This record gives sequence, C-alpha cells and structure tokens, in this order.
Amino acid sequence: MLVIISYNIRGLTSSNKHKLLRIWLNETQHDVILLQELHMTKLKHLEIFRKAFSEYHITCSLGTWAAGGTLVMIKKKYNVIDTGTDSDGRIAYIKIIYEKIPIVIVSVFAPAQLSERCSFFKDIRFYIPSTKWLIVDGDFNCVPDNIQDRLQHGILTDNQSYPLLLQNMINPLLLDEIFRSKHPLELIYFSDLKLSKKNTTEIYYLPVGLSDHDSIVLKLNIPSNNDKEFHRWICNSMMITRNTFTEQFQLIWNVFLKTADFDSTEWWNDFKTSLIFLLQEEERYYNDECRYELRQLQCEYRFRATNPTENDMIQLDIIRKEIYKILEEKISNNVLDQQEQDVTSLSILAKARIAHAKSNKSRIIFLDHPVKGRVDSNIDMIETATNFYEQLYDTKPIDRSCWNELFDDIPSLNKIDSDKLECDITLTECNETLKSVAMGRYPGTDGITVEVWKKIFPIIGEYYVRMINTAKLKGHFHEGFLNALRTLLKKDDNNNGSLKNYRPLSLMNIDYKILSKVLSIRLRKVLDQIIHLDQSYGIPCRTIHDNVHIIRSIIEYYSRHRDPIAIIQWDQEKAFDRINHVYLLETLKRLGFGSNFINWIKSGIRQGCPLSGGLFVLCIEPLLHNIRRNARIPGVLPPGSQFPSVVRSILNKDNVNVNIKLSAYADDVCTIAFNVNDERETQAMFELYNNASGGKTNEDKTIIFWISDWLDPPNFKSKIEREYCNFLGVPIDTKGKMPSIELDKMILNVKQQMGMWSTIKLSLFERATVLKSFILSRLVYCFSLMPLPKKTIENLQKDINKFFWNNKHQSINFYTCVGKKGNGGFALLHLNSMIASYRIKCGLKIISTTPKIWKFYAYQHVGIQLRTYAPWIWTNLTPHFNDETNFFGDVACRTVHWIKQGGKLSIDDSEPSAYWQLINRCVFRPPICCQRVPHLKNNSAFFEIIHKSKLPTTVTEFWILLANYGVNTRERLGKTMEEKQCLYCNLPETTIHLFIQ
Repeated sequence: MLVIISYNIRGLTSSNKHKLLRIWLNETQHDVILLQELHMTKLKHLEIFRKAFSEYHITCSLGTWAAGGTLVMIKKKYNVIDTGTDSDGRIAYIKIIYEKIPIVIVSVFAPAQLSERCSFFKDIRFYIPSTKWLIVDGDFNCVPDNIQDRLQHGILTDNQSYPLLLQNMINPLLLDEIFRSKHPLELIYFSDLKLSKKNTTEIYYLPVGLSDHDSIVLKLNIPSNNDKEFHRWICNSMMITRNTFTEQFQLIWNVFLKTADFDSTEWWNDFKTSLIFLLQEEERYYNDECRYELRQLQCEYRFRATNPTENDMIQLDIIRKEIYKILEEKISNNVLDQQEQDVTSLSILAKARIAHAKSNKSRIIFLDHPVKGRVDSNIDMIETATNFYEQLYDTKPIDRSCWNELFDDIPSLNKIDSDKLECDITLTECNETLKSVAMGRYPGTDGITVEVWKKIFPIIGEYYVRMINTAKLKGHFHEGFLNALRTLLKKDDNNNGSLKNYRPLSLMNIDYKILSKVLSIRLRKVLDQIIHLDQSYGIPCRTIHDNVHIIRSIIEYYSRHRDPIAIIQWDQEKAFDRINHVYLLETLKRLGFGSNFINWIKSGIRQGCPLSGGLFVLCIEPLLHNIRRNARIPGVLPPGSQFPSVVRSILNKDNVNVNIKLSAYADDVCTIAFNVNDERETQAMFELYNNASGGKTNEDKTIIFWISDWLDPPNFKSKIEREYCNFLGVPIDTKGKMPSIELDKMILNVKQQMGMWSTIKLSLFERATVLKSFILSRLVYCFSLMPLPKKTIENLQKDINKFFWNNKHQSINFYTCVGKKGNGGFALLHLNSMIASYRIKCGLKIISTTPKIWKFYAYQHVGIQLRTYAPWIWTNLTPHFNDETNFFGDVACRTVHWIKQGGKLSIDDSEPSAYWQLINRCVFRPPICCQRVPHLKNNSAFFEIIHKSKLPTTVTEFWILLANYGVNTRERLGKTMEEKQCLYCNLPETTIHLFIQ
C-alpha cells in the first residue's frame, strides 16, 4: 500500500516547526508527503530541512517571496527516477517506480492573488509530465463551484481561475477529481478515474494542527505489475539540426566508404545500427544541456528574486521566458503531429488534445480470450492478439483446381507496361518518393524518422539504391529490413472485445517504405490497363466519389421509376490479411507481371504498406471479372446505354455492352439483385474466389438495401435494410437523399466536438484550423456527395461562426475571415463555397472526356444547362430534366455559374483550387485597412510578411485585428494611466510596449 499525504503547512523554516512535523510523521503512517506554503526562499532553509529529514528524498521548489514554496518528500526505500520543479515555488514533482509501475506525484501551491493564479494556471501544463499513473495534489486556492463550495460560508471567490485550470491542466491531461468533501481549497486529481476507484483503499481529511488546514490522506493499493513493458525509442528529429550530428555522421560514413562491402546487403544493417547509436548519443547530450541550462536559469531566478531591483525585475521576466521556451520545446518534441500539414500552427495544448483523443480512441481496455473470457491485463491481451493474428496469417488452405475457372479470359498487361515494372530501381525514383513522404510520420521498429532520412539521403542515396537492386538479384534482403510494428485501429466506437473490430496496421521502417512506394507508383501507372472502370481504389483519375455517384444514381433512378431493386453490400472478413500468398503470386503471373516485379513482392508485403492496396485490387479483380461475365447475375442498363453514340461520348469506345453489375472500392463491393436467385448466384462467385484465394465472406455483416415503396423484399438470406444504408461512409435513403436522422446525428456530433474544443484556449487561426481539419472533415465529405437543404447549410455556418468567435462579439467582417491568411483573412471555412467547389469539380468531370459510368445518369440532368459548353452531352435519344433539387441538377447550375464568371473548364494543379477561386472571386472582402489606405489596396505583402515571419499566433492575430478593427486602448491607458498586464504577453501594457516593442 502506498500512503500519500498532502498538507498546507503555512511555514516550515523554524526548528520548532521541524520538531512538530517530525513528531507528527512518527505517529502517522505515510510514504509520500506533499507540503505547500513553506515560506522557504533561501537554499540554506532547504539544507537545514534536508539534514533534519535525511531519511527522505526531498524535491523542493523554493519560493520567491515570503509565502512561496512547495515540496515532495518520500522515504528513501523507494526508487526515485525523476524529479522536477518550477522556478516560482509553485510546483514540485517526483517520479517513482512502485511495483514495477511508474507513478508521478505532483505537489501544487497556487497563488492566492487572482491575476497571478490565472497566469500560473495558463502555464501549469508545462511543468507536469504525463503518464498513466499521475496524481496531482495540493492547495489550488480555487474551487469548481463557488456557490456550492465557498459562497455559503461568506468567502468571495472568482469565476476565472478554475476554468483556466480546467482548460490548461485537467482536460489536456485527462484528469479527474477523485475526492471532495466540505469546502476545501485543496484538490486532488487522478489521471484515470477507473484506476483510482479500483485501487483507492481510503481517502479522507486528517487534522494536523500545524496550520489552519487539514491534510488529505490517500491510500492506494497498487497491484504488482507483472506485465512485460514495451519501450519504444523514436528519434528526436531536432538532433539532425545540431552541428555535432553532421560532423559525427560524416565521420561514420567515411568509415563505411572505406570498409563496407557495397556488393552485399549486410552492410546496411550495420550502417543503421551506427546511425541509431549516433542519434541516441546526440539526444543524451541534448537532454543534459537542457537540464544544465534549466538549472542555471532557475538558480539565477532565485538569486535575483530575493530583494529584486528594477533591473532584476526586467531580467526575471527574460529568464521566465527562457524557461518557458525550454519547457515548451521539450513538450513539442514529445508530441508527434497527428496530421502534419494541418496542426503545425496549433498550440501545444491543442496538439496534446489531439494526441490524447487519438490514443484514447485506439486504446484497448479489454479483449475476449477464447478460453479465459474477458481479459484486461497486458499479458493476457497480448496473448489473445498474438493467437488471433497467428491464426489469421497462417497459410489458408486453397483449392488450386478453381484457378482455371477464376482466371479464365481475364485481361493481362501488354509487354510494354510489363517491362516498365521490370527495370532496376533508380536514384531519381527514390529521391522523388522520399520528398513526397510527409514529415512527422511514425517510424517503424528502428525509430528513425523521415526527417533523418531526408537529411542524410543526399549522401547515402546512391548506395541505398545499390543495396536495393542487389537484394533483388539475390532474392532476399538482410535480416530486419522487412520488420514492422503491428498496431490496431478501431473500426468504430463499439468495443465488444473482439479483435475483428480492429484494423491491423503495420508501422514500417522508412527505408523499406521508400522501396514500397516506388513500386506502388510504378504499379499505379499500369493498373487502369487491366482493372475495370467499376473498381476505383488506388487507380489514377478514379476516386471514391465515383462509387458514391453510381450507387446514389441507381437508387434515385429506380426510386423515381418505382422499380424494385436491391443493392448488396458484401463484407470480406480481413480481406487483405486472408489472401494466400501463393494465390497472390499466381494472380500476378496470370495478369502478365514479370519475374522481377514478382520477386519484389516475394520479399514481403505488409498491411498498410503503400503497395498493399494496389496488390489487393489485383487479387480481387478475378472475382469481379467473374461477376461481370456471369449471365445469371443481373445488372442495370443506365439510361442511354442502348445507343452507341451515347456510349461513345461517355466511354470513348464503340461496341461496349454497358451493364452495371457492381461497384467496388477495394474490398467494399456492391452488387445488384432483384430476387433470391440473384443473391445465390453472386454468393457462388464469392465462394469460388474464397476457395481459390483463402478469403472469407462475413455473412453476418453483408447487408441488402431494398429499394421499393410498394413491394416487400424477397426472402433474402442476408440482413435487409429498408430505410437507409451507409455506402462508403455516406448515408443514403431509398430516394437517393441524405436521411434526416443521419444528418441530425452528424450536426449534433459537430456541435459536441465544438463544445469539446471550446475548453481549450485557441487563437482565431487555430480555431479555423481545428474546424477544417478535425471537426468538419467527415461532414464536408458527405455534403460534397449529397443534395442538402439550404437551411441546413445556413444554420451550420452560423454554428461555425459562433465557435470561431467563441460566442463573443464578431469584430471582423465574416467575408474577410474566410479569405486566405496571406490576404488578411483567417481561412475560415465558407461551407456553401466548399460545397459549390465540389459540385463544380463534378461538373468539369462531366464536361471532360474522362470515362465515368455515372455520366449516363448525369447527362439527363445536366444536358439542358451544359450543352452550350459541351454539345456532346446532349442527345435527343434520352429525356432531360431541369431539377436543381437533384444532385446533378445542382452540379449543372453551379458549373454554369462558374463558367459564366470566367472559370476555366479544367483546373491545373499549378492554379488555386476551385474553392479559393470562388472565395477570391465572389466572397472575400479585403481588410478595412486595405480599403482605407490607398497603397495597401493592391498590395497584400503586409499580411504575407506577417505569416511568413512565424510569429506566435497571438501576435499575428493582434496585427490582423488591428488591421481589420483596431484595438481600443483608451480604457486601458488613457483614463487611469494604470499599467495593466498586456493581453498578449506577461509585460505591463504601456503605449511603448503595445505599439513599438
């Protein structure tokens, strides 16, 4: 049992107080003591105390005034592995190993003065390390509920500091208050409410008598941790910016140039080992330098804080900023970007919120063991997962006698395309591939990040390519090259303990990923030659939107004509993982791939590898090919497909039989059925494929969506849905519309996320980024593919604006906020323009000559409006409609408007996107300063300079507000001349500071 006691002792400098504390400790069971308000400001006070209590490890943060100071003392029988303090006498913590479990215990003493307390809570997160077992205790000088906790006793409290504590410590660290009684200012928080309830034996107030406070006693019964711990090293990418790294790496590489056998592959493993050792050494030196610098700054701070002069006060502020900078840098190095391009401008707390949300979503609490039942210990869960995936990846029995039937008459590559895949890997390919890999990606088992490879590849690239091509000739890589870390991602929020609800993903080493991506790029260039138009995954010029368009169009068409039809969504269990590699290699041979490319594949492919998606598309193509050519499986004839001229205008081919039997996006396959025989015949094709490949159809998750308002569905074997169904993440009802119940759920989810993010203090720029990247991404995806009521879009835009301004007064015109940052805006999402841009992209695809099967349905709704710009889409052979409530009708209307305003019929990658062209042309209004100051009207360099200067977002926001609205300083400076604290930093706000400094 671990006994922790927290107590505000109100002074600990006198020898008499030491004696009284000693007597109390001798009579009280304890292991850890947290003391606040020590009145200790000098090192000699601490030295005297340590001598008096020499049997304890003592970590103390000395105060800088008479009332400051807090400490943690723990009996020396415990192993203390880390300690830390702030420089103001407010925070002290220790990290111990107890029963093989790391535990961080923090003592906090918050200021009594309101403004100081608010300032302290804003930065408190930087001083508290994060871990599974985190206990934060102390005197916070504030309470969660003023009325309940304090006002009834006649003591006036504030409504400002506790919300800051909530925003900056409790929420980011996912803490829970585990004890509250009476009306104390002492609070105690635990990092896991479930753990605290399970392991807390007792928690109560205990009177001491050494001050007017009561102590809090916490008794924890922590079980012994027999789980094997997994420690993973990930390189700190900052190390590559150090001069010592560059010098040492060049020395190491020179040794390899003289001694390595570059005609083998074994040297690569030795090289990576040397690189890892160098990076780890650099990290140790860097951490030692940071600790030394931090100690020096803290010592200087304490020295100057004793009877400070005016010059000392200025230096104290500078030192405080330097300490803050070191701590912020330390935290930012430990928070990997989750979406690199989207969160670079976010604050550390916002990044921490993202990281915590991601980790909680993917965290596995328990699993179902086939024998033991529900298990929640690491050992049992690892055993369960290991057994499950050993069985999953075990070679599946296949029936090779099915191959001839399955592969009969399947298309194959021509010799020219096959030869393109056979040639050696080139340095140019590897360089281009490495450039395209996003920064901040998680590395594989070696822990070497992509930033390191981009730094050293210009030096070693030639020899890396040589090693890769040597491995191809020898037929194998060196040991460890193909190693990967397997991680599990939840498919949805439901967790019943089954591993079937998790998606396995391999974290691969970057050096392997370069090769895999080069091969993937080569494969993508030839896939469209052998893969039918109805499969769109991983093929250039085909997207997931094509699948949704065809499904929605079929539903809408048959609903309008009141013809009954069923769409079957087939579910393949662990589709790629179950593929037998013998079947994979045979598929490649039958499709015309050469021996060199097949040898690359034999070396090993992982789930999540860039090449795995393209290979699976090839593996499932024989199944889809057999469904297409089976005369007993029905399809649908789209309008106009019976006329050769219409077919030619859409598919650019003659004599094509257009019979839509399926739509596929990787393993998400939808087929058509009208009766039970159709379902049975399609099932037979899946069984043929499963027998040949090792696949397995998940009958429990296969769904049939029945579309008819007058006929009941036949007695299908699979589960039947009649109201609506989700297709590739988009809910569609029997009319081809977005079901209102699902739309309401989406909007409610958006509002809930806005509420969650509102608890973090974010700048306006950060709020715009959070909206676009984390709150509205799925909503925009669905809205881009479905017709929606205008009122819904208007109401949602209002909610977006409220979140952006945090329910405060809107001080900048909305039409300025939606502009680009370089033009003086905030890049706030304009929902209607975003939807319009997707509609315009769809319209430009209709006008283009790119073959799309869904164009047969689109031509009926766009012909009237678009025939002026694309005469070939008009034909008298099919009826035409002018209905803007239809999706394609809306597409036609917005596309015509786009063209009339001067929009191009095609948009190059070098040009601004359709969204930004719409914003700049129709929506954006320049800032007020650009309208009133003549020389700024046609010059946006001012705003571009601000954003490129990499100033803190609060500073950038200040200048944007000043340019748009102005900052009222009369209330703060003109009336009383009182120097209040600046809104944007900790310095006093004077006229000179505000406008010059």
